[in-house]
Amino acid sequence: MTAPQSPLQTESTMTTEIGPNKTQIAQMEKAQSLWQIVYTQFKDHKAAVIGAYTILFFVIVALSAPLIEMALGLDADSQNVFNRYKPPMSRIQASSDTKESAIQKFININPSDAAEIQKQILDKNLINPIRPEDTLYDWAQMDKLKAIGIVDQIETPKKSDLKKMIKSFETFHILGTDELGRDVLMRLIYGTRVSMGVGILVAVFSALIGLIIGSVAGFYGGIIDTLLMRITDALLSLPLMPVLIVVAAIDLQKIPVMQALISTGNESILKLVFIFCLFSWMTVARLVRGSILSLREREFVLAARTLGARDRTIIFRHMFPNVIAPLLVSVTLGVGESILFEAALSFLGLGIQPPTPSWGNMLFNAQELIYQAPYLAILPGLLIFAVTISFNYLGDGLQDAIDPKAIRR
Repeated sequence: MTAPQSPLQTESTMTTEIGPNKTQIAQMEKAQSLWQIVYTQFKDHKAAVIGAYTILFFVIVALSAPLIEMALGLDADSQNVFNRYKPPMSRIQASSDTKESAIQKFININPSDAAEIQKQILDKNLINPIRPEDTLYDWAQMDKLKAIGIVDQIETPKKSDLKKMIKSFETFHILGTDELGRDVLMRLIYGTRVSMGVGILVAVFSALIGLIIGSVAGFYGGIIDTLLMRITDALLSLPLMPVLIVVAAIDLQKIPVMQALISTGNESILKLVFIFCLFSWMTVARLVRGSILSLREREFVLAARTLGARDRTIIFRHMFPNVIAPLLVSVTLGVGESILFEAALSFLGLGIQPPTPSWGNMLFNAQELIYQAPYLAILPGLLIFAVTISFNYLGDGLQDAIDPKAIRR
């Protein structure tokens, strides 16, 4: 004989039959999607978050380089050999030749406006030149504030252009000047564009090459897998730095096919990207091949074959999404490695060639000035260190966040 149920047991039974109780509903509301779980775990990796923000900062700075140059009124390629190795926070007056050249350029572009400005200066007795025709050139020897005060008393549509020209006669260099009197800050900012651009391009293209080769080798197997993997192993066995040095010394302009694609200005950049892509896809290919070998025996692949899906459809639509996670980690780690190799080759004089600035060739130019101007070597070295370690931490954080075994539900 069954004992009668208590009211509490009856209510619990009814709740179970009708639907989930409040505790179960709360647990269901707390359930997260896969991307929410990944994002939450990535945020727990503090170093990876800091690395991501650091990389974002450098990307914004690199993209904003022309705007920063315009705001500061500086030119990254403007030389002033009379003011070399100036320390940080220096104010520098342009040479008389530079000032007179700027004034002459303004006169040549605006002859009628220049004549009217000169007439107003003489009529209002704002300047007492020795020769009337040299009225505008006297600005070259005048204090900046006094010259701007004279411009404010003149009625001309070119007033803003005149003020901009006069302000360019005195420049403020936050990080000082280099061996040719160029602004170090602007050189570092434009070097950010080159160094990070090369690193990201190499990582993306090498990832694409490795993804295709690894997928084909892992999916088809047999002689195709053997052939592709032996080529991969042969390239992996080469000592990378000596090979990069030898290939970097090749003049691509002498190759007929490359003459139409490469100009003198971008030869060193494209050469570096080509060299790094040629010798950096092997690790990605082996990583993808291993993932594809395990995926091709799974049930969803068998189901796709049964439904008549083509090989390329299975590879691109069913297998690629499953290897994106390890591939993304490999790309982030590859960016830091590419930046280091670019800096090493540029430091050896075989990478980005002057006057194009990069962190590596800035280090190369500063190696003989380490005692005279140590900041010229310290600053690009610190930037290389910061970006490389940020990408490494970002890759480490993504690996922990995306790894299914590490996901905490």
